[in-house]
Amino acid sequence: MKLSSTLRFFAIVVAALALLCIVFPSEGIAVGGTTLRFPSLHKVLVREKQKGIDDLLVKRPVRDISGLRDSLQDCYLTLFEGQTRFWLPDDDVSFFDTFFEKAENAASDGQIVRIMHYGDSQIEMDRVTCRLRERMQQQFGGGGPGMLPLRQPVPTISFNQTATGLLKGQSTWGDSTFTRRGANFGPMLRSWRLSGSATMSLSASKGRYASPLAGSFSTLRVLFNNRPGPLSVSFRDRKGGATFSETKEEEGIGMISWQLDSATSSAALTLTGNADIYGVLVDNGPGVAVDNIGMRSTSGHQFKMVPLEQLAISYRLVDVSVIIMQFGGNSVPYLKSEKVIDSYCSRLGEQIDHVRQACPDAVILFVGPSDMSTMVRGQLATYPMLPTVVEKLHQMATEHGAAYWSIYDAMGGYNSMLVWHKEGLAGNDYVHFTHKGANLMGDYLADAILKLYQLYTLRKGLSASQFDQLWKETVSANATLSNL
Repeated sequence: MKLSSTLRFFAIVVAALALLCIVFPSEGIAVGGTTLRFPSLHKVLVREKQKGIDDLLVKRPVRDISGLRDSLQDCYLTLFEGQTRFWLPDDDVSFFDTFFEKAENAASDGQIVRIMHYGDSQIEMDRVTCRLRERMQQQFGGGGPGMLPLRQPVPTISFNQTATGLLKGQSTWGDSTFTRRGANFGPMLRSWRLSGSATMSLSASKGRYASPLAGSFSTLRVLFNNRPGPLSVSFRDRKGGATFSETKEEEGIGMISWQLDSATSSAALTLTGNADIYGVLVDNGPGVAVDNIGMRSTSGHQFKMVPLEQLAISYRLVDVSVIIMQFGGNSVPYLKSEKVIDSYCSRLGEQIDHVRQACPDAVILFVGPSDMSTMVRGQLATYPMLPTVVEKLHQMATEHGAAYWSIYDAMGGYNSMLVWHKEGLAGNDYVHFTHKGANLMGDYLADAILKLYQLYTLRKGLSASQFDQLWKETVSANATLSNL
């Protein structure tokens, strides 16, 4: 074949393909159970710039902060303009004040101030929570891994646990080995029914992702709901060899507590009786404790399964100050329309209301899901309805008086998961973070909370009228810059 004929043939093929790019419907053509798609001419000719990790990671600019106004400006830009921003009900910058005040005074008051972090499998194994806990304890004091279930179905990066004996799992979620009907769940939404005797051993993890602050404890408490008959608990400090024991006769929700003379990193418990064990609190106070309550495959609709009074008494006994509810990711693949999303969010709002009734003085923070990737027209991309889910969750949280923080936005938004995966920050399922990515996200959340704490400390040095005037000027100045 002559060269001219070959060139003519290729030109005809290219022209035909270009025409097909132009006329082929963007929604594709359904053939049987399959949809055929063809790229648009623009997509073929114009190569989209791929975002890099430097485009997505949160920048921590070094600003010239030489005075009060500069400090307020820095707080505003981080908290209300950046990708790790907070959405606070009515833009109320005092929303976290009750927690900050208690956390600041924890050491002098000899108190343990508790944050309970509920979430789906994104926080399982103590991921994200571990780094948030470490940062809070560095700032406010405290230590230990927080509240642990008597038996840990999924190992964590912070503490090693084993439990044997006459125990039956009760849970609002999980597989069929757990009881649901007529069960007694407690504040972890999962408990263990003791019918006779059981033992539990725990020790600090020495893994690379474990926090040293979480590895020791001086306070150990057992939260339970006692049934008829005495509940006896003995505790042996493996490090010092000391043994403590206590028996409770009263029925109902109660707590057994021990305070050690010095911190230890391992212990053994023996329990005898008939009771529902809600959790074992392993803390090193005074200071802040942060509990990790990972709930694999859940939607966030499990809180109302726990009776209000049961939650209220438990929250009061362990002094809960902040409740973080991190959900949405498991439901994203099934939320195909705005109507379905609205229904999902409405039920989540009911869960927030239930928790607030049980713990009216606690700060409630709802954390929205990460970016997640699926096949869209033959390519990995963000789930089509995910941005809508994120926005609807924000609206829902605001309407129900909760603060909102978005992992999706903190990651960098649309298609950011692809970059996080490429950089080893997310797994091959394009949904879950790796340990490295989870630590980074825990830092992002901690940075945002501690920046809000910085604003709290600035406000304390001013009268209410002084702050209001300066803050209005800060907001107004940034609004003017945004409109330029």
